Amino acid sequence: MKFRLKIMIFAVIIGVLLIPAYFILQTYGVFQKEKVLSDYALAVDVNGKSYEAWPLINSFAAMDKEENNRQLYYRVDMNHIQYLFHIAYQEFDVRPSEDNPYLAGTVSYQSTENEYVKSEKQYTNAKDFTTVLNFYNKDKEVIYTYQNTGKGDGQLVQSIIHQGMSRSSNGGSEAARDPYINVTALFHDKLDIDVKLDVDEEHKVVTIRMNKAEAR
Repeated sequence: MKFRLKIMIFAVIIGVLLIPAYFILQTYGVFQKEKVLSDYALAVDVNGKSYEAWPLINSFAAMDKEENNRQLYYRVDMNHIQYLFHIAYQEFDVRPSEDNPYLAGTVSYQSTENEYVKSEKQYTNAKDFTTVLNFYNKDKEVIYTYQNTGKGDGQLVQSIIHQGMSRSSNGGSEAARDPYINVTALFHDKLDIDVKLDVDEEHKVVTIRMNKAEAR
């Protein structure tokens, strides 16, 4: 009887310790299915070679942890998300270089005249408005609208924790959580473009490949 009581007390203690540990780990993104690509170089595939994707930034990009059918995510509220559209529409050239032995060079975007993402105000009356991000295709048609709240919207935009990164808030610090749009889903559904990721864990390179969507 005493042994059973000891076991029960031990189990209760373990449970009490595990509950806060679970929430702490959850706060830092351990259990989320995505990870931010701050530990990788971000590249674009051109004819089988990887070119640096700058000014796209690795710490503003994320992918699924699971290898099967990985999705690409990007910070929805960053201006350079525009360049993903330039890649989709092949509005870029490449500059070969041997500076980095693991990349074939860099991408040079031809023009930034086409605005594919615009921050706009939606007025509810003469005084009140909300700020939205409108995403456009090449025909200047709106393909998606995100109310710029800094949070997920239950559709294509979700909050992703940048594991290991924190920021100050109300006199303390908390894990960095930001809104990322699912680029893979958006481009497939609205632009008829397939977005695939090649992950080279050995050399720490994530390469984006975009092609016309395959017949389904």
